[in-house]
Amino acid sequence: MARGRKPGKRTNKTVKVSLPKKTYYILYGIAGNNEMKLNKLIKTIIEERLDNSTISDLSKLLETGKKEKEEAKETEE
Repeated sequence: MARGRKPGKRTNKTVKVSLPKKTYYILYGIAGNNEMKLNKLIKTIIEERLDNSTISDLSKLLETGKKEKEEAKETEE
């Protein structure tokens, strides 16, 4: 018999973010060379960005990302 989901609040999803090395080391230095503080700092930055953005701003970000990928593919060919 299937057990199903345990009752209670669902946990957060894990997201992996790629950062340029320079940005990573700057944020790592700000976090005091502590990986847990670095993760918290990145989470806070992303949450603030999402809180202060409108849906149209976020959709523009997605569109520019798609355009950049398409341009990169065209230049490779």
